[in-house]
Amino acid sequence: MEIGVAEAAKVLGVSDRHVRDLIADHRVVAREVAGRWLIDEASLPSAPRRSRPMSVANAWRLLVDSHELSAKQAYLRRQALGRLAGDAEPERLLASWVVSRARRNTYSARAPEALLEDPAFVLSGLSDPRAKISSGSIVEGYVLESELSRLRRAHLLVPNTSGGSNVVLHVADVLPPRPVPLLLLAADLVEHDGPREVARARELIRDELR
Repeated sequence: MEIGVAEAAKVLGVSDRHVRDLIADHRVVAREVAGRWLIDEASLPSAPRRSRPMSVANAWRLLVDSHELSAKQAYLRRQALGRLAGDAEPERLLASWVVSRARRNTYSARAPEALLEDPAFVLSGLSDPRAKISSGSIVEGYVLESELSRLRRAHLLVPNTSGGSNVVLHVADVLPPRPVPLLLLAADLVEHDGPREVARARELIRDELR
């Protein structure tokens, strides 16, 4: 059955914009009819959002352990980590909570590996060796919103509209540390929605919370 963008967003518990990102990245089967996207419901990601997203600030407080948290913030972080530790699918819960952390953009580039040498780029996801998943030619990582335009020009990044993207940029207002925290790596892997990525994300979360 085909459904519209708004209905798909409701099913997944995400914004309309996120659904359009899925369409642009060819992560769902969709066709445009008279200016309106129709999505094959069977092609939607395998699991809906488990919980309401956190604010951007709270998402980063959860993902990056910091000694600068207030007593209340530290308590809330411990509570969230406890929920993750006791959940049967912690990777899905984590992904739901921290979807606000960055905007996920996909591009095509002739030499994506050059990004790995750019000081404004922090590798994560499939590019992180701790993922233990062959990424092929895909380069993935974080970049500041303020650096995005320069990076696109410098590395000839073309927004992906026809499939075959080989660059995934998580565009954020803050850069994570190097190497990225395991929880952040796990959240990035889940967004690929493949069985290997989801399984590895679960392992990383459990390793972190032991």
